Amino acid sequence: MKIGIPNITIGDIRKNRWSIGACAIVAAVLAMVYFIFITPIIAQKESLESRIKQQKELVAKYEQKLNQAQNIQENIARHEGDLKEMQKKLFQGGDPYQLAASLGDLLSSKGCADGQKLDIKTYQVLASQEHGLYQEVHLRFNLQTNVDGLYYFLSKVKSSEFAIQVQEINIQKIQRNKGPDLVVNVILAALMEKRENS
Repeated sequence: MKIGIPNITIGDIRKNRWSIGACAIVAAVLAMVYFIFITPIIAQKESLESRIKQQKELVAKYEQKLNQAQNIQENIARHEGDLKEMQKKLFQGGDPYQLAASLGDLLSSKGCADGQKLDIKTYQVLASQEHGLYQEVHLRFNLQTNVDGLYYFLSKVKSSEFAIQVQEINIQKIQRNKGPDLVVNVILAALMEKRENS
């Protein structure tokens, strides 16, 4: 069996000219529909895909910024809590000399056992420096005491309700038959409310 290409004659073309014309018209209409309707839809789809990609990138950036802002807000809330706790430990009032007198009373030997001899001879305000909402005051206390009295003094500083810290301590032993045998100079740093400007 031999398969060959059929011979198309001019007569066949004339005979099927309406069919060929209809096919050509259908092909032209399909091409026209493709170029008029489908090509703009494809271009619009590509444009929308590009915009969606840009919007997703923008949303990702905003989510990152939102997470950063949330972390900052949490840090601010934590610092605000720390600040409130610190404010509770600030000495109320803005006069450093009043602070020195109050600390002198607080740290003195009132309530000391008999063996804990502690005598605060002098106290002095050395410096006051303002920091934001509070001021830091440096105070020097001159004590005559013994080892038990010094331990009592330092334990009172440590357990004080105020924000106090020992900055410097100088201890000298003196020869005495009776009474305190230590001369102690202590510099304390204490936090207090900021002085109000008049």
